[in-house]
Amino acid sequence: MPGRETGRPGAGGGRGRRRDLRSRPFPGAALEQAGGQAEILRELRTWAEHEAEDAIEWYLDDKRLKRRGSRVISALTILLAVAGALIPLASVVSGGPPQGWGYVLLALAAGCKGFDHFFGLSSGWMRDITAAQALRAELNDFRMAWAAEQLRAADGAASGDTLDPAALERRLALLTSLVEAVRRQVESETAEWLNEFRATAQQLQDSAGPPTGAGA
Repeated sequence: MPGRETGRPGAGGGRGRRRDLRSRPFPGAALEQAGGQAEILRELRTWAEHEAEDAIEWYLDDKRLKRRGSRVISALTILLAVAGALIPLASVVSGGPPQGWGYVLLALAAGCKGFDHFFGLSSGWMRDITAAQALRAELNDFRMAWAAEQLRAADGAASGDTLDPAALERRLALLTSLVEAVRRQVESETAEWLNEFRATAQQLQDSAGPPTGAGA
């Protein structure tokens, strides 16, 4: 599972500290020391489930941060927009001179909206929720399928430390499916974030450039 670097901090390292979303080290040494098939499968299952749980926690933690930021920016945008509209209206009603502060406040409201759009607070919040829910569903499906395999093994000859080849293949397929599902989900969300970031950066660059048709 790829690391999430610039601008994508993740949960972990204790409360108050954040890290990038990274893949857990593969338990190669533990597998070499394992005493049999059942122990190897337990190590692999623990590693695969922790991969999924780390990603879920990362997205939930990132969602909380973006949600707070989005709500603060949205509240500021509304307050500034309302104040910007009311100040000129109050000046007209009171018969006083036009107040230019209304335009300033409206410009600040637009700036808050642009800040949210550029840094992707609201859209990132929605992506985090979607990714966390999808990963949780994948993890729950894996656990249900694994439990079903354990019930089959308990009723058959594969109840010992050594599984029959068919049961072993099914469990390895479940592990592979979970790891690949986590990787696909993270890569998909990362690709969406990169596309949004590039599009926003291009819009900012275009708006900051010289007017179209300006002569040398």
